[in-house]
Amino acid sequence: MPKKKTNDELIIEYIEKIKADKKVSIGTIKTYQNIKIPFNILSSQPTIIKKLKDLYENPNTLQLHLNMVILVRRDNEEETDKLIMFRNSLRDKINETRRNKLKDLNDQLPKPDYLLEQLDEMNGIQYIINYLMIKHGLRNKDINLKFVKSLPEKKTENYLLIKSKHILLNINSYKTVGTYGTKQIKIEDKKFIKEIKKMKLNDGEYLIPLKNGNKMTNTSTFNDKIFNLTIDRMGQAKIVKIIIKDLLLNKSYGKLEQISKDRGTSMDILLKSYNLENNGID
Repeated sequence: MPKKKTNDELIIEYIEKIKADKKVSIGTIKTYQNIKIPFNILSSQPTIIKKLKDLYENPNTLQLHLNMVILVRRDNEEETDKLIMFRNSLRDKINETRRNKLKDLNDQLPKPDYLLEQLDEMNGIQYIINYLMIKHGLRNKDINLKFVKSLPEKKTENYLLIKSKHILLNINSYKTVGTYGTKQIKIEDKKFIKEIKKMKLNDGEYLIPLKNGNKMTNTSTFNDKIFNLTIDRMGQAKIVKIIIKDLLLNKSYGKLEQISKDRGTSMDILLKSYNLENNGID
């Protein structure tokens, strides 16, 4: 009788298959690699549901592990119907948890006027980073920019170019690139252009480099650096939430669409996950 495969072996086999298919992002694969299932993935569905409920109180964490179980079971031609029904039942709970978190956050965060006042008093790299978050909703990874005098033929990074009357951002490495492709952002703000030029970057230099001038490739290190430069150390997610709330209250739908495009996030996600006024109505 052949030896039964362990959970780790089953998950590794599944990950190797999807890596070969190249249908999921590197970020998704890394997420899957970090998931550990402390019970037999191939046991009965009712047993799995009970184990998940006992182990994970947070519905998002529960759903993450449940998804992994479903994917691996499908790959091994095991039944998943009851697990999928259970996953569907989690949606209302997850939406309620998200709305409660947004409501609590809404009571704590400052007004958009405060962000703009703070931004106006900044200069240098701190101004540049906060400007890109406030005006364009960019994520941390988007801001890992390389200054170039001309775009390379093969575009694998995020590039910053100084044109005659504007700054051009050509963003190729970001969270949702698989969905939205290359993002091009044209910035004509005079102060932003001035602050970029004051940095006197040479061709091939990074906006936020390591001490030796190389690209900062460690995600945690880069995120920490960005976080410490944001207004009141709020981080980009909170800043974007403040801006989206203000745009909705003022019915600035054109600007909201621009944030959606520049960030690479659908309007549906912005309204559900970043809207501090989300009351459960889609």
